[in-house]
Amino acid sequence: MGRPLKIAKAQAVITLTATAAATDIVTTSANLTTLGIIAGMPFIPATTVGGLTGGVTYYILEVLSTSTFTVSATELSANPTYSKVDLSATSAQSVALSVGVVDGYFNNPTGGAGYPATNANTYSVVGGNTSIFGSQVLANVALGRNGTGILYSATDTKYVTGIGTDLANTLSVGSVIQVASANINGSTDYTTIGFANTVPGLTTVAVANTQNTGNIIGTSGNAQTLIANGTVRFTANLGGLVSGEIYFVKAIANASAFTVSTTLAGAEVDLSNATGTPDAQQDVVELVANAAVASTGAAYIYATPEAGYIVRQKGKQKYLVQGTSSGVIGQCITANVANTAMLPNTMTITATYANSGTVKVQSLSDHTAELFSSTSGPIATGNIVLANADPAFGTFNTAAAANATDGQPYPIVTIGNA
Repeated sequence: MGRPLKIAKAQAVITLTATAAATDIVTTSANLTTLGIIAGMPFIPATTVGGLTGGVTYYILEVLSTSTFTVSATELSANPTYSKVDLSATSAQSVALSVGVVDGYFNNPTGGAGYPATNANTYSVVGGNTSIFGSQVLANVALGRNGTGILYSATDTKYVTGIGTDLANTLSVGSVIQVASANINGSTDYTTIGFANTVPGLTTVAVANTQNTGNIIGTSGNAQTLIANGTVRFTANLGGLVSGEIYFVKAIANASAFTVSTTLAGAEVDLSNATGTPDAQQDVVELVANAAVASTGAAYIYATPEAGYIVRQKGKQKYLVQGTSSGVIGQCITANVANTAMLPNTMTITATYANSGTVKVQSLSDHTAELFSSTSGPIATGNIVLANADPAFGTFNTAAAANATDGQPYPIVTIGNA
């Protein structure tokens, strides 16, 4: 694999909430004891606040409580008199302090004494948590997760219904869904049925009665909010309907009447005359297009594209990543697709050429990149294809064309960062 990507780490990223002028005390929302933050540790404010300059490295002089400390302008060995940094009074702040940063940048000081080394003058990049001060590789990730319950889909409709699911609190617009099927080897294959366009979630329709004539279920709610041919369950027994049993909506005559069957497109369930107040419940997700495959009670996995960051490099194209919004951690493989087209457990990293054109990164190290080749055609999501990669140098700074200077045979591309 060669030299792996350097990963920025920090003891913690905490939030400064106030500074006091009279005592020169910094107050945070963190529990410093729990986080293992002690005197002597360096920290970097993300922005200027209360007498601390953004981007400058300071040191914790003394931890006064679980949430307060004083500040030294230098390492404590160079501050024998324990002089405190003079602070101004501020309150209601929310400024990130990166404490104990390591491997967050390369040794290229840019701002004079007190400023951390950064990537400002180097053709090199680092991974790591993008909340840490500095620039880290910005990945877009689609981390696969097991869905709860089972799904029913048909290839002539965009609507997918679930049993035992909680789709509104599981899926989001753009989520990709794959259903499980057993293969001849005794293991499980997952097939994409589509991407979520809207997630109506649980629809509840109040039932008023059942009628033997026409086997009609009468409603006091709006039956037309149900999806025909979708699964439906009832919350109580009524007129031949059994609570918790899986039914399919067969026909919806109007807002006040519908029929059900026990199999898709099957015969109407024979009902008796009865009155009651159960609810008909149907859990729904609408796909962008008709479902790619039919499924009848299939387990499923899903993934929702989100910004993420690299926790560790595991192989040429394989990275351990964490979703910034979800907090989920998992392995992903780089893919040559739009961010909105990622399948579960894939990721994209975007690079920008000097001419502003963009390309997806196939593999990335501290200093070099392999880009999905523009001449090799699209690469199927998740395929590990190292052939036909275009070499490049990676930077967080300005891109440059190949051969722009002597000894620079490959382009310098700007790697997306946060």
